[in-house]
Amino acid sequence: MKIVYGCCVGSWDRLQKYVLPVVKDNPLITMTGQTSIAKAYNGILDLAVSGEAAADVLVLLHDDLEITDPRWEEKLENVLSMGEIGIVGIAGGTNCNGIAWWNHSPIGHQQTDVMLLDFGVRSGFADLLEGSLLAISAKGMGYLYFDTQYPGFHGYDVDACAQLNNAGLNVVVADIDTHHHTPMGFKSEESHQDWWKADQIFRAKWEQQ
Repeated sequence: MKIVYGCCVGSWDRLQKYVLPVVKDNPLITMTGQTSIAKAYNGILDLAVSGEAAADVLVLLHDDLEITDPRWEEKLENVLSMGEIGIVGIAGGTNCNGIAWWNHSPIGHQQTDVMLLDFGVRSGFADLLEGSLLAISAKGMGYLYFDTQYPGFHGYDVDACAQLNNAGLNVVVADIDTHHHTPMGFKSEESHQDWWKADQIFRAKWEQQ
């Protein structure tokens, strides 16, 4: 299984500390300076499906996301072997016409700087995923393009899941240990407002689907 990694870099120090130890000798595509993570991820996606970097799976990581599970690649490969899998993450929930997946049958777990989020059930099928780690299958990459109308760092992840669900591919949470080096919550009022905008965009786009 050829893994290509991708990261929208806000801090090269965080990338070196948290992401590079996981990537090791695998290909890593980085983007920086884009106005939204969706635009950065589209650039990474274009490179991951073409040329020498063509991937069996594209793993998109936030630059503050540390994978701490020594068996994570094995676990990912096992999930991808299940069949029509489009995308895999570490936490998610049910789509109830909004992006707040944690309010509707959430599953998965993740360590953060302030607490361990653990929804009890650690793996299974979902509709929407939390976006700090997104592993996209080769088939999923063929259907996916991140919607750039979503602002900043919100909405791109759940919209990607909705796209792949709509294409008949499964969205799955895997039992993979990670540490998201974040205090949680909105880092600014602008980020908070971007979240509400993203929720409105998602509802307008998908509530009739």
